Amino acid sequence: VKTDKGDISAKIVVSAVGGHVTSLASMAGLRLPIRTHPLQAYVTNHFAQHLDVIVSSVGLGIYVSQTARGELLIGANIDPQPSYSYRSGHTLIQSCSHRAITLLPFLRNLRILRQWTGVCDMSVDYSPIMGKTDVEGFYLTTGWGTWGFKAIPASGEQMAELIATGETPELIAPFSLARFAKDRPMADRGSAGTH
Repeated sequence: VKTDKGDISAKIVVSAVGGHVTSLASMAGLRLPIRTHPLQAYVTNHFAQHLDVIVSSVGLGIYVSQTARGELLIGANIDPQPSYSYRSGHTLIQSCSHRAITLLPFLRNLRILRQWTGVCDMSVDYSPIMGKTDVEGFYLTTGWGTWGFKAIPASGEQMAELIATGETPELIAPFSLARFAKDRPMADRGSAGTH
């Protein structure tokens, strides 16, 4: 791996990038069926009660999780137009607040401290890409859309098993990059970009 601080030698590299993965993969000679979308989120003031799970509603297109500092992180749908834009706006807060309060009415009493925009990568079939690539020692777990941080604990275990044993776990086998070369995209276009 070549960095601006020098080269790093590794027999195995796992690309678990949540944005700009196409740029990174192109350095390894790979072209990925990925689109990058802006994704906005905001954080409220501290909330004493601890949410030990991510609360998510596909119907409302929203999720809420709690940070280690007790703030609530609230996010929603991606911008449907692929872009690397990091512009934030009040539109998210207006559209999201009502849905968030519908999901968790106590949010009505919290203040919004800050908002930001990041980018997330989504595969063209809306499902993650996981596993080996044709580049020796280069593995992917990417294209998760908005589900990355929600699914990474389980996918990390599966990727660790793959790397340790050399065998692709049954659970992640359908998510191989090779599915695109075989014209076998995932049938479940699910909700990867809904929230």
